[in-house]
Amino acid sequence: SSGINAEWPLRPGADVSFLGQRTPKEVKLLSKTLKNVKKDAIASSLEKVVQYIRDKTPPDFSRELDTSRSNTLFGGFYCILTRALGCRDLQRPAFVKGLQELNFNSEVIESLADVLYNSATLSLTRGDDTPLFREVDWRLDVVLSNNSLAKVLQPEVLLGLKMTDSSEVKMQLSPQQFHALRQSTAKVLHDMFQLRERKFMNT
Repeated sequence: SSGINAEWPLRPGADVSFLGQRTPKEVKLLSKTLKNVKKDAIASSLEKVVQYIRDKTPPDFSRELDTSRSNTLFGGFYCILTRALGCRDLQRPAFVKGLQELNFNSEVIESLADVLYNSATLSLTRGDDTPLFREVDWRLDVVLSNNSLAKVLQPEVLLGLKMTDSSEVKMQLSPQQFHALRQSTAKVLHDMFQLRERKFMNT
């Protein structure tokens, strides 16, 4: 038998950032813009983003000297935080690492991480209490005989799912059913990664 640690929805892995396989253009532009932005402007932009996520209040840039820069900050921070909120079990170290790989400075990273993980407002948006896959165990058995036949030699896959709410789900699959499940899962994962790269998912 074999044990596989997994959770669903997917968490970013070693090769996939929480931002997706390709860095969104809003984040790339933000990374370049931040080099010439002061701390108070960053804090003000993050405050507007949190307010928008909370109650969809449109940001007011009427008093800003540089509205183009303000839009860039807002769009980039909004993209980062909403992508992170979409990853159900994204831990702070993985979030920080993802931004470090894009050469964000440590102060900006810590500010974003504090907003994401220490804000009561954003913590309420991190999904419901639907249990996730915590651990997957499987075992291959061979049925030697049954009540009808003296010799069967039929393989069966026993699949056990341990959930985050401590419940367990057990399934008995034929090789054909197991391969169908494996192929369906691979297709879903492929479609999800493709969907995350579509433009309308970044709005």
